[in-house]
Amino acid sequence: DPISTACVHPGVCVCVCVFVRLCQRKKINKLIKLRTCAEKLLSVTRLLRKPDCLISLQSSTAPQATMSSKGKYTYYYFNVRGRGEFIRWILAASGLPWEDKRFEMQEWQTLKPTIPGNAVPYLVTPEGYQLRQSEAIARYVAKKGGLVPTDDLAAYKCDAIVDTVMIDMFDAVVKFMPLKSPEERAKGFQNWNELAGPKFYGIIDQWVKESRSGYLVGDRMTWADLTVACIVNSLGLIDEIKASQDAYPDVKAFAEGIAQSGKVQDYLKTRPAGMFQF
Repeated sequence: DPISTACVHPGVCVCVCVFVRLCQRKKINKLIKLRTCAEKLLSVTRLLRKPDCLISLQSSTAPQATMSSKGKYTYYYFNVRGRGEFIRWILAASGLPWEDKRFEMQEWQTLKPTIPGNAVPYLVTPEGYQLRQSEAIARYVAKKGGLVPTDDLAAYKCDAIVDTVMIDMFDAVVKFMPLKSPEERAKGFQNWNELAGPKFYGIIDQWVKESRSGYLVGDRMTWADLTVACIVNSLGLIDEIKASQDAYPDVKAFAEGIAQSGKVQDYLKTRPAGMFQF
């Protein structure tokens, strides 16, 4: 039936309905005219249904596919910790097969044009999908590895913890990152020791004290635990701000406990030293 076939497209369906209404108003009852119109609309429908005429949600939202990474997740980031190390911890704890593609700063200009978006962290899945944005990558891997709670509220709590650490807290951390000038780093260390460190370690300390299981959310390890422990672990290596962490022994103990968990510990034993402490 040309009419029912034409109506598979919402816009065509509306056109047919309008035509029928006009025919009724003008008291035109000859079916041949309606059939002829429907057949014309059907030809338009066929045109609209062609792949190059439709807006594909999949093509506009799915990561661009590339060649497979031989059954592994392939992770690209500088040979530093920074904003990318917590993803390595999550990959390690997940048990998923993965490859750690590190590169030095001097290699970046050559590598940069080959990375979609010209930015890292960057992950290629076993299916060949290219993923960007650090928190989004971390959440994706955590879900694949069973490190995100299935309960919506618990999952929200994990998100809130990760955002606090990787967004709010990191705004203070970047002020003393190694590539800053000595003057900027000195100001950043001062800000951390006097303001940011006590603030954020205090928040984490409260999370730890409220836990009954030893984990920040629920009764098993999640990506929130790994993210917090990773950042605390890395900050504890920086001489200029060690004292600020020493004032929170429960936070240090929590981070050390997560770092000593089997799969994470295995990764840390083989982790390259990196160009910088952080």
